[in-house]
Amino acid sequence: MAEKSALFEFYWKIENFSHCLPWMKLKSPSFVVDSFQNTRWFLLIRFRGDLDPISVSFELCRENDEIPLIIDLKYELSFLGKNGEPFAKKTSKGLFSSGDIAGFSQFSELNETLGPKSDDRLSEGTLTACCLMRRLEGDSSEYTRCLGRSRLGLERSSFLWLVNEFSVLQPGQKKTLLVETTSTNIPSVSMTLFLEEDGDSIRIQIVEDDNCESNMCRCEISLVDAEENAAFSKRDIYWFRSGRKDKQVWDFPIFLRKCELVAKGKLYLPNDTLKLRCEWKIDSGIVYSRIESYSKYLFSEMQSIMITMESVNYDE
Repeated sequence: MAEKSALFEFYWKIENFSHCLPWMKLKSPSFVVDSFQNTRWFLLIRFRGDLDPISVSFELCRENDEIPLIIDLKYELSFLGKNGEPFAKKTSKGLFSSGDIAGFSQFSELNETLGPKSDDRLSEGTLTACCLMRRLEGDSSEYTRCLGRSRLGLERSSFLWLVNEFSVLQPGQKKTLLVETTSTNIPSVSMTLFLEEDGDSIRIQIVEDDNCESNMCRCEISLVDAEENAAFSKRDIYWFRSGRKDKQVWDFPIFLRKCELVAKGKLYLPNDTLKLRCEWKIDSGIVYSRIESYSKYLFSEMQSIMITMESVNYDE
């Protein structure tokens, strides 16, 4: 390796990483490396939910920047703990053309980050990932440090579903509610209520928009009685995966019986209306991603100093 070669360091702060899910693909904001002839790059973190334990892949990617330049790099990828020291680190080198991806398919295990030691490794739920790139050719003395930030989103919504003339509902009849949203992160869903063949068990099925991205939905459905109390309620979680050929149907667990509700109709079915409160939480992936700062230095300008700290008595 040449003594003088361009060095680029990218720090990626991922907020709410503690909410990440086994199928997520996390892409950093793109960054431009001036000393590599203005080529564009990004980092990619993926999870192998089909493995036990869940494996984390970490990759360095060069964008399709259409710059006809092959770059010879040595690179280091790492996850940093709260103390700034790496708790996972791997190094490699290779030639990068436009559109190339390289890295480590089994960089670490997810439970190493989110397990018992997560308090030492995540700062308020934020993971710091780092990429250090050194070009193995040229004689540049430039060092660049870049900071990017992404945030995982958790969307919430709540609404009431009124099912009129409930007491005369028969098996085979369906009541459907289309729930449309204005948010690009929350998919539209349809909710269908009907009776099972026994004429008593109340089934609710939930189907998401075909074009939705993979997401985890948490839903709580409560029966609101005449006194505005939640008389019965049930929570469930479902993973909708994108790219499936067959429509995914979420069969919400049965927790209501028609006979019981009709028997106490004045309390549970005022005006013969079943009133359901639906509360949603949806893990929606990255909702914010941007470059926050660039800092450039020459190696001759970089200095280091070691100082001694003395303890201070607060009573003084």
